[in-house]
Amino acid sequence: MILVNIESLSVDELKGIAAQEGIGNIDLLSREEIIELLREKYEEDDDSGMNELDPNLRYLSGITDYRGISDYVEGLPGVEELPDSYPETEVHLLMRSSSWVYCYWSIAPAISDQIAEKGGSVALRVSIINGGKSEVYDVPVSLSDSEWNIGIPYGDGYCSVSLISTVEGESKELAVSGRVGLIYPYWLFHKEEMADNDSLYRIYVSLITSKDGSMVHNAPVRDIITAFREADVDE
Repeated sequence: MILVNIESLSVDELKGIAAQEGIGNIDLLSREEIIELLREKYEEDDDSGMNELDPNLRYLSGITDYRGISDYVEGLPGVEELPDSYPETEVHLLMRSSSWVYCYWSIAPAISDQIAEKGGSVALRVSIINGGKSEVYDVPVSLSDSEWNIGIPYGDGYCSVSLISTVEGESKELAVSGRVGLIYPYWLFHKEEMADNDSLYRIYVSLITSKDGSMVHNAPVRDIITAFREADVDE
């Protein structure tokens, strides 16, 4: 069992986990002793196969990323279940890779209800500035949606997204995200480093190859490998 970042947890967090694991006299134990007892507990669980039955019993630094584990985290200091929605109207962008950004948003209930009552709609207005050129297009979404992946080009510009509502033919900007800078895949311009590292090349090839040997879509990796092969031919 690999205990992810368990040594970075606070004493209160460790005590909370230890209490749920049935470890007694935790107030008398030092931080190092609690960590060691938890390690022993998890190793016993691994040996008995418990980790295959219920992986939610594992406590990680990203514990809030796991859904449906309220029974296990209840009372754990600093941990609470995330709400299904938020009362604010906001839209945010996170960079996933050189060709994708992750967009997530929320619409205040009062605004959402008003749009629904009048038969309105919502959309994501994607704005991309790249190489002095501007591109703007809308992605229709529903009022029940809250996240979307958006394709972006390589470049030196930026991308931003506006949350737009349209009611009775009139469009309104509800929220605007911050800008996310466009980038280029590192290896696209460092082919010589990949050429000297066969293992690295194999890793990149595996990213666009499924178990049955068919190719899957991954634009950055395809471009990197194509550039690598062209450089190899030129030589």
